[in-house]
Amino acid sequence: MGLEELFEAILGGAIEQQSKKRRSSGSSRGGGTATIPALEPVPQPTGHGGVGDVMPAVVQIVALREGFLGGMTSAWTGSGTIVHPQGIILTNCHVANPRAMGMSSPPADRLGIAINERSDRPPALSWFAEVVTCDPDLDLAVLRVVCDVKGRRKRNLDLPFVPIGDSDRLDLGHQLSIFGFPGIGGDTVTFTSGNVSGFSSEENVRSARAWIKTDATIAGGNSGGTGVDDEGFLVGIPTQAAAGSGITPVDARPVLDTNRDGRVDQRDTPMAIGGFINGLRPVNLAVPLLQKAGMKLEARRGRSSSRTELPRHEPRPIPNFDFDRIREKPEFSELLFSTAITDDGRPVNPTNHVPRGVDEVYATFEYDNMRRGTPWSAVWMNEGNVIIEQRNEWDDPEEGRKAVKISNRKGVPDGEYHLVLGIGGEVALEGKMMVGRGSDESDSEVSGVLVDERTGRGISDGIIIVLKPRASMRRFLQHRSNEDVETSVETNRDGTFTLPNQLPKGQSYSLVAAARGYEPLTVEHALRIGPGAPEHADIGAIELREV
Repeated sequence: MGLEELFEAILGGAIEQQSKKRRSSGSSRGGGTATIPALEPVPQPTGHGGVGDVMPAVVQIVALREGFLGGMTSAWTGSGTIVHPQGIILTNCHVANPRAMGMSSPPADRLGIAINERSDRPPALSWFAEVVTCDPDLDLAVLRVVCDVKGRRKRNLDLPFVPIGDSDRLDLGHQLSIFGFPGIGGDTVTFTSGNVSGFSSEENVRSARAWIKTDATIAGGNSGGTGVDDEGFLVGIPTQAAAGSGITPVDARPVLDTNRDGRVDQRDTPMAIGGFINGLRPVNLAVPLLQKAGMKLEARRGRSSSRTELPRHEPRPIPNFDFDRIREKPEFSELLFSTAITDDGRPVNPTNHVPRGVDEVYATFEYDNMRRGTPWSAVWMNEGNVIIEQRNEWDDPEEGRKAVKISNRKGVPDGEYHLVLGIGGEVALEGKMMVGRGSDESDSEVSGVLVDERTGRGISDGIIIVLKPRASMRRFLQHRSNEDVETSVETNRDGTFTLPNQLPKGQSYSLVAAARGYEPLTVEHALRIGPGAPEHADIGAIELREV
């Protein structure tokens, strides 16, 4: 039974299953709202227009995952725009929380915000943020900065920001400037420009302008970034490399080593080859989300609307307490590896996989309650062998962020590195990172068997469909697009199967299993192919219930 032939059989039960799952989980349009305190009002901004004025408000969003040893590593990155000086950031939902979009992604433990200080240097991780609210259907989200990279909360941030415009006043031919951090653009912020090419609608979006079409270049990593008009007002959020459903690039393929693992393959961000029309979400669709975040947006004369005001907030009084009686225990936290840091120790492009040939690798970590003279240590190991052992007495301030490093003029040798940080002779924090390509990074060949739940017999002529890591199960079942399929296979006479395409490791994949006369099975993130998965993986029996 072929893939197209089974789509109709899959749809009936699978869509019903997905809708029940959404209702039971309480998700809704614009869900995921977190309560935030109100902010002080700001003066009415005016449009800027200059590239140099917009650039400081364009941020890179770095999703960080905490390892089992306590170290942090980058899981994915995207772009965003600061729209209020107190740290309100507008971005895409699939950047802030891919799981809310139905994408196969692990949850992020922290969302790091990297800021631009110079256009010719990579952004530096400077803040941590939280998701305030999101709308998976529109693929929009609002974040708010909660503390700096050293864990300190600040009341008055006064960050650079881009004023909100009015996307309904755009028309054909108006100029657009796009800012963001596409994977194909290297480590620094990237600027492209183009014109408004048109508008398109989308089912379930009430506005006729569900998308702004533009001929400006938008590549992976630009998602959630900044689209401004010629007056410098934010009018669109770069969201996808196609302005509407059913539209795909002329050609897109991995041509650069965007994930810096030493090779060009399907793990890298595809780069568009040939011209096509890109899509921005109109900023007016984000107004309800920004209002939930506390912003008041009022119309003004001209092409854009820009007033951003938040209600006043009186802080609660701190109860009387003798804090001097408490002497907090010294601790290390938030360990991040990178190949560069700023002068004040903030990491640039944190990663746990360093490419071959790098001559310096840094590890930065937060520290708190460290008294002067406290014994501490940093021990680096390579493949289990100690290569650097530093034991000192603390002479830095009591709290902040510190960096340690390993270096080699000929390039840090390939292999797995393990850093152990200690306080007073006890292990305080650990983390691992890889230099070069690991020995276990080949793809996995996956096999299994499709069986009858009641009898245990193999089901012949069934079909197994594995979706791409970022594909939405809901969208796949609605649109039945082959573009969402990573690989598929029909089962043999005895129900066995082997996927024709090997699955890249370090990803999780959603799975659809179906056969005539059986209820289809859809499982989000069913296949989790870890970095240490074998080259030949047998997932065992997949059971289907007879109709």
